[in-house]
Amino acid sequence: GKIVGISLVGFVQLAIWGVMLVVILTGASMAFGVSNADMMQTSSMAMATPSAQAMSAAPSETQEMLTALLNLPYAELGVCFVLYFIGGYLLYASFFAAIGASVNEQEDSSQFMMPIVLIMVFGLYAAMGSAENTNGPLAFWASLFPLTSPIVMMVRIPFNVPLWEEVLSLVILYATALFFIWCSARIYRVGILMYGKKPSIKEMIKWMRYK
Repeated sequence: GKIVGISLVGFVQLAIWGVMLVVILTGASMAFGVSNADMMQTSSMAMATPSAQAMSAAPSETQEMLTALLNLPYAELGVCFVLYFIGGYLLYASFFAAIGASVNEQEDSSQFMMPIVLIMVFGLYAAMGSAENTNGPLAFWASLFPLTSPIVMMVRIPFNVPLWEEVLSLVILYATALFFIWCSARIYRVGILMYGKKPSIKEMIKWMRYK
């Protein structure tokens, strides 16, 4: 119930982001876009004099950047973003739900939170490294590892990732998320009733085995 309820807030946030993205791209194309005649005139001016070429350099670079943005596979990006958002959310939410049910004080959660935070930070750095080499070993394996795939794969998708890699990554992500949701539910039903005892990983594994 907690996982589903908070996920609805995330979907509202996604909808707001989508509307803002459409508005920004539309406004940018209207503000910086030029017609074919204007582009031909700019090209002739650039060939005419060096000063004209310098003056037209900035608009040309802006047009190229805008063209690159408009040519991104937005349909594929949108679908994958939603799928990875749901899968990544379910996976990490199951971790946090299990941790929240296991501890009585916020300070006690640091021993469990730190590994998860480190993995998330590693995913961000792996995504930045993958942007320079989208087919390298780091990009490939980080986009399949379920704890980092929602971040790294989204960086790789604009560079024509093979479809089988996307499907395999999603299958691994959702299978892992469902498994940890089951584990967190087993921990939650016992941990929510515990009081006055700091749990350990060994103790939480024992809770999962209770019938």
